[in-house]
Amino acid sequence: MPAFHVKGIDPAREPARRVYVSTTATGVPGVDYLAIERVVNGDLPLPSLNEAEQKLAARLMTREGLGAEEIAECLGVEPRTVTRWRAAWKKEEREGS
Repeated sequence: MPAFHVKGIDPAREPARRVYVSTTATGVPGVDYLAIERVVNGDLPLPSLNEAEQKLAARLMTREGLGAEEIAECLGVEPRTVTRWRAAWKKEEREGS
């Protein structure tokens, strides 16, 4: 099954590869990297993600070229939320945080 095969995403636009999340790196308390990987790749049943996990999943999906609306639908948030996260990431990058 191709990556991102979840409701609302055009299968013709899907990348032909899976996205893997490093589970060997130092973790962040309260973040389930395997759950993030399952959501990003559309592996059913999709787990619920907390906000930190949603943000990490959104970053991965952004890197894969998905739009804010597609990401929002996958994560169960509003597109505006994804847009705000992206703006915050850009600000962090400019400030070197």
